[in-house]
Amino acid sequence: MTLSHAAQWFLLVPLASAVLAGCGAIEPAPQSYPHVTVSFDVTVPADTPPDAVVTVVGSDEALGGNTAPGFRLRRQGEHFTGSVRLSLDADVSFELWLDDVWRPELSADGSPMPRHSFRAGDDMMVTTTVARWGSPGKGPPSRD
Repeated sequence: MTLSHAAQWFLLVPLASAVLAGCGAIEPAPQSYPHVTVSFDVTVPADTPPDAVVTVVGSDEALGGNTAPGFRLRRQGEHFTGSVRLSLDADVSFELWLDDVWRPELSADGSPMPRHSFRAGDDMMVTTTVARWGSPGKGPPSRD
């Protein structure tokens, strides 16, 4: 008994589906993880050079994973701003550095600043004011 051309194609469909499913051609949708937008607004001292770059080096990968180069902010007058996407409820800590010569943020009395920290809840703004910048130093480790 000979099958018609249409019947042969009809029998081929389940076979092709099984082959495609077996080789991963039909994959489940990737998992999505909830994220929030965190915006930084950093006020800098008046003596900050006009061509300076302020870098956020933090614990999250979007902020460098505690290594250089970190996340660079854009200058807006006496402020430096920028936004990143972070995982919802991530506990984040960070330091601020000036330029590629790695001048650290200092307190008003000249002592080192402790790391800033926050929990990435909803979309949020992190604001801080730098009292002064330290001398060029070693800075955070690089990713090399």
